[in-house]
Amino acid sequence: MIASEAKNGFGKLIDAAQRHPVAINRRGRRVAFVISPADMEAMEDHYLGMRAMEAMRNGKFLGVKKSEAFLKSLLHARD
Repeated sequence: MIASEAKNGFGKLIDAAQRHPVAINRRGRRVAFVISPADMEAMEDHYLGMRAMEAMRNGKFLGVKKSEAFLKSLLHARD
């Protein structure tokens, strides 16, 4: 979809994005994508999962107990 179509047909763009990612082009170049909230959440989950796996491989994963202790220390630091 070209940028002017996206601007003039914003409602259609939003509807289409609920079904599939929509690429926005300006002057023949891809400048943006519009995606549904479900697609965004799935992408975030995948990205964060990959980061966690990488941290575990590199020995940088805190684990549950250390994570809880760290978060509690942040909460108590505000007191």
